[in-house]
Amino acid sequence: MYNSGMVELDPQEKIEDLQCDGLRIIQSSQEYRFTTDAVLLANFCRDMQGKLCVEFCAGSGVISLLVAHKKRPRRIVAIEIQPRLADMMRRSVQLNGLQQVIEVHTADIKDASQLVSGADVVVCNPPYRRLGSGERQLQPNIALCRHEIALTLSDVVASAAAVLNNRGVFYLVHQADRLCQIVTECAHSGLAVKEILPVCPSPGKPPKLVLVRAVKGGAPDCILHKPMFVADEEGNYTQQASIWYNGQPTPPVGPKDCN
Repeated sequence: MYNSGMVELDPQEKIEDLQCDGLRIIQSSQEYRFTTDAVLLANFCRDMQGKLCVEFCAGSGVISLLVAHKKRPRRIVAIEIQPRLADMMRRSVQLNGLQQVIEVHTADIKDASQLVSGADVVVCNPPYRRLGSGERQLQPNIALCRHEIALTLSDVVASAAAVLNNRGVFYLVHQADRLCQIVTECAHSGLAVKEILPVCPSPGKPPKLVLVRAVKGGAPDCILHKPMFVADEEGNYTQQASIWYNGQPTPPVGPKDCN
């Protein structure tokens, strides 16, 4: 390992700029890298100032870092099952001086209620693909992030309901073709879906993702937003996507691939 300022880095790791007021994150060529989906979810969240937030499937920590900086929660409890990713996140938290806000646990989210209760907000960018669907990643650590190996969508929703207080809010990003299951699972766990934002790669293409806000014990009414387009016809970020990424209306450079 070598030292880069405040933290130790493995040879395959590097520090990347999140293009948000100097926030930085440690990424590894050997581990799952965050995508635009996580950035979209972090910006979709709102009304978090002074509240207790829990992040499931935290990975290397991009959502918690962005939420801590932009949304000002009182505390974030981040849960990640893979020790290497959790370690990277801890060092990224240290790198950004957010140790007083973000605490990282290496644990299974199905055990989340043993770590935290009475949460105001739960945020999750889970594995999208059912077992047996799509091409399976060869590396087990990458496959665990993409496929429902260690947990299912049902596990995610049930665990969120278990740690949320009454009227607590659940934020989720997932594949658009699983929206029916999302709504069904939320209803089964006492979470009412209140907002759905479809996310399209570009104009003329159908939604690939949905951003969902659900409320524990909420009334059964829902806002379906008009779709958000990540890129325009020329392949540049749209104004909304660009503002969400770096607060500026000019297109930033970065990957546009969804998980």
